[in-house]
Amino acid sequence: MAYIFLFAMSMLTAFVFIMFFYRFFRSAKKQIGCLKSLGFMDSEIRSFFILFTACISIAGAAAGMLCGYFLSDILVRANEKTCSVTGLIREVTPVSTAIGLLGGTAVFCLTAFLSYHFIKGKEPGLLIAGKAARQNIAAGLSAAERMVRIIPVKDKFPLRIALRKPLAVFLIFAAVMAFNVCFILGRSLNISSQKVMDSQTEGHHYQYNTSYDEYKYETLPADALPYLLSDTVIEAGGQKIEQSVCGLYGLGNVFELLDKTGQALPDPEPGEAYINPQLAEIYNVHVGDELSVTSDSKTATYTVSEIAENAQLKTVYVDAAALSRDIKAPMGSYNGVWSMSRVPEDGTTVSKAQIRQALERDATSNKTSAVINQVIGAVIGCILLFLALYLNFQDNQRDISILHLLGYSRKEIRKMMIHIYRPIVWTAFLITLIPGILTARTIQKALSAAIHDYMPFGVNFIGLLLLFVFLNIIYQLVESVFSIGILQSCKKGDISGISASS
Repeated sequence: MAYIFLFAMSMLTAFVFIMFFYRFFRSAKKQIGCLKSLGFMDSEIRSFFILFTACISIAGAAAGMLCGYFLSDILVRANEKTCSVTGLIREVTPVSTAIGLLGGTAVFCLTAFLSYHFIKGKEPGLLIAGKAARQNIAAGLSAAERMVRIIPVKDKFPLRIALRKPLAVFLIFAAVMAFNVCFILGRSLNISSQKVMDSQTEGHHYQYNTSYDEYKYETLPADALPYLLSDTVIEAGGQKIEQSVCGLYGLGNVFELLDKTGQALPDPEPGEAYINPQLAEIYNVHVGDELSVTSDSKTATYTVSEIAENAQLKTVYVDAAALSRDIKAPMGSYNGVWSMSRVPEDGTTVSKAQIRQALERDATSNKTSAVINQVIGAVIGCILLFLALYLNFQDNQRDISILHLLGYSRKEIRKMMIHIYRPIVWTAFLITLIPGILTARTIQKALSAAIHDYMPFGVNFIGLLLLFVFLNIIYQLVESVFSIGILQSCKKGDISGISASS
């Protein structure tokens, strides 16, 4: 999550740098044209912008690292409480310092280098005259007119204003897409926590789980169910996955395996295996596939017959007699017992209460990650929406002042210049919803495979409704800021100082 947060914030900051240079090169093209006419080369001007970016980046990174060092105490205390551990300390290493100071700086300097291509190679006279900008405006108006004609709305004037600046529309789609992905991912982590807790409690009726270092043969009471467990490496579809194989002597009132419909599964037949949902969802192992199971250099092959929805994490279930033969264990032996009451204490016993506490700690960790993802989404959404409306507002300052002088009210001006972006946000939400869900699912699946943990993806109607509500709240906050800006522009009432090309 730390690296994901760093990557997301770096990409967002790089995007802000791109927007800054885009706006700067548009507004300062005459000055840059004059510098070129005085003999300054592109490489010299570009080096200045790269140096400027490096200074800003290093100063910001140093301040961020300093604040992060002191604020990290909050996360340390939260981890101690969540994981029930003590003695956690903060540590700053040369590697983390280099990544913090130089990693982001390198990305942002590269961004400055690439952004200079907006004006690289252009003749000084062309920059001073601004002909290319006027040609772009004309092309934008023509493209907006063609798009507006096919949109079935009555009042098309605000749409013409919005679509003549396709970059602002693109920013809105990018903001909504990023917000969708982060929010859906965070919501899915919450759903995942509850789903894992349910899967590890439903059908697990036993009160104690006892494991032994050696094979046992003793007769057990009626409320106990023995099993044979072996740590193995499973090969499926060219992938090698560390899993435990559990040999079952039977299923019943102590422990039962359930399918997707909640129906109890029968005892697995020899040569068959019940797999856990992690293998099916993360590693694409399906019913009918063959599993190559290796334990202590002994390899056996099983055919997947069912997916047990409430299987223990990282566990595959097979027939105990077949497993005993495959791993050369004594027939009828066991090294674990599920029981309703305590069994002989020469093993390691974990109670159901302890199992639930461990699950709750993992759930708390997932919920913390979910909050982080949702915060990232809100920050990205706010910044990108702000940039989109800022670009529109800056480009329309002259138009706003003219409309005010012509007698239009501030309400009418907001409707034409700002309010039109709300239906664009809604359209972006609908268009990017399915891609956002698929992207979040892919990210969570990749994370599960990378950390070798099971985080099932989940999405529901309530989550999507909350996503839409929060998106509108963010938009309303950003729009309110620019409504104040429109008020200030209308109060000035002077258009002489506003460039027509801005």
